[in-house]
Parts: sequence; C-alpha cells; structure tokens
Amino acid sequence: MSFAYFQTFWLKFKRKSFQYFTQAFKNPRWFLMFCLTRINFLRNLVIFVSRQPVHQISTDGGSLFEELNVEESVKTLRNDGLCLGINLPRTILDEILEFSGYAIYLGNADSQFPFSLPEKEREELKCRQTFVTAHHLNPSSLCPAVEKVEKDHKLWEIAAQYLETNPVLLSSRLKWTFAVGKTVSENMRGAFRFHYDLEDYRFIKFFFYLTDVDELSSPHACVKGTHKRKKLRHQFSLIRERDDNEIIEYYGSNNVETICGKAGLGFVEDFYCFHKGTLPVYKNRLVLEVKFAMNDYGFY
Repeated sequence: MSFAYFQTFWLKFKRKSFQYFTQAFKNPRWFLMFCLTRINFLRNLVIFVSRQPVHQISTDGGSLFEELNVEESVKTLRNDGLCLGINLPRTILDEILEFSGYAIYLGNADSQFPFSLPEKEREELKCRQTFVTAHHLNPSSLCPAVEKVEKDHKLWEIAAQYLETNPVLLSSRLKWTFAVGKTVSENMRGAFRFHYDLEDYRFIKFFFYLTDVDELSSPHACVKGTHKRKKLRHQFSLIRERDDNEIIEYYGSNNVETICGKAGLGFVEDFYCFHKGTLPVYKNRLVLEVKFAMNDYGFY
C-alpha cells in the first residue's frame, strides 16, 4: 500500500475517530453493522436473515406520484441501485421552495453555525467560515409539503419491497450546495469524490432536485450496479473514497450516471452504490432527501 493511502487514512481517522468511537459506545449494534456491511457477502447474509413479512401499507388518500409503478421501480432499483422518474408535482415543489426561503440552516452541517439565507454572507464573516453546504434537518415538522412526500404510500411501498422488511423513516433534509468558487476543506472533500455510505445493511434515499441542475450546477453521479458488485479491494479497504479514473477504469464509464434535470426531478438510490456530488460552478443547488433504512441506530 502506498504512502498516499496511509496519509489519506490517517487524515480521515483523525477527523472521524471521535464520532465513530462515540457511536460505537452508544450502540454496539451500529458498530457491528459498520464493520460488516462493507463486505458484500456479509451484507447480503444479514439482509437475508433479517427478512420479515411487511405490514400492510395504507393507500388511503392516494399518492403524489400517480404514474409511478412501484414494482417496476423496485425491479430497476434492485438491478441498478438507482431508479429515475420519481418526480415532484409542481404544487408540492412550489410549497417546498417557499419554505426553503425562510428556513434556518446549519452551515456545513455544523450546529454551531445556524443561519437563514438572507444572512448567509454576514454569518460567514462572523464565523470566519465559507459555507459550502447548508442543511435543514427533518423539515416535515414545519413544512406540510415535505410531510406529504414523507408519508406517500408509494415511497413506503418501494422502501418495504426493496429493503425486504418494515422500513424505518430515518430522516429527511433540505440541503444547499453553494457555488463557492474555491477548493473545499479536507473534512468536506470526501462528499465530492466517489464513495459509498455505511448507514445500515441496506438503506435508500429518495432524492429530489428543487432547483434546475445541469452539468455545472452540482449534478449527482451514481455508479450503477456497484451496490451488488464491488472490487474486493474496494470492500476491504478502510478508505471508501475513490478517484474518478479508478472508478471508470474498473466499473466503466457507461455505468456512471450523471443526473441532470429540471426542478422537481426525483430518483431513488441505494447509497451502497459508489456515488458523489460535484461542486457547482455557477449556480447553487437545493435538494430534498428522504431516507429509509432497515434499522434505526438512534443517531438521526
């Protein structure tokens, strides 16, 4: 292994070690999952033995996504780890956008830096920070439109069928990614390199663009099929971040889906796939994320 590998590992260890040790102490089940789930065979074994009959999901009140075919979506998600075409109705989009204008965000996901959008520049100067991202956690308590998305029975059905258990709604968030025009700090760089997440043995996110997104305004990219097929080195390595060239060389550029589209475009993804965000060049990006998992480890 190269010096660069150990250097990268050491920097990440220093940054994340306290968080990991704290979570492991609070919930050893989380630590077991975190260790096992990076290995495909062990991940699939736990998923298999954790299967359980799914409770009937109520379809009262209809769905926001009338044309969405649940079975076809789950089939595509199982095959690719990604399914497009889960788009927000215009009325819901407009309501969420209105709320986003006066919501309170956490700069760079840090609770020390709360701010509203009109106060962003002033707060950055005050905190001596550049806010690359801004997060509003669990907005459904204040925004009825987000609550309707969270409770939509078709999203729950997709989650239940794909997770093969009674799904847990872990969290939702509004997230801005700002066009800052500079290199991001080391502790945020991983989100903008290909990586995969270890938040449960299997979990999914419904992801909705709330602003128009093109190739220069932070499109999300996913490497299709990598939720089922990963290079052994990528499973056993202590570092989950990978450079573009390494990803393309092994998995092929044809499997890298860069997702652009108009505001309202939505998709669902298994975030065990390699994926990444990109820094916007000229326009800020706003998204809504809704996360379902097999288990709740108590950290959301």
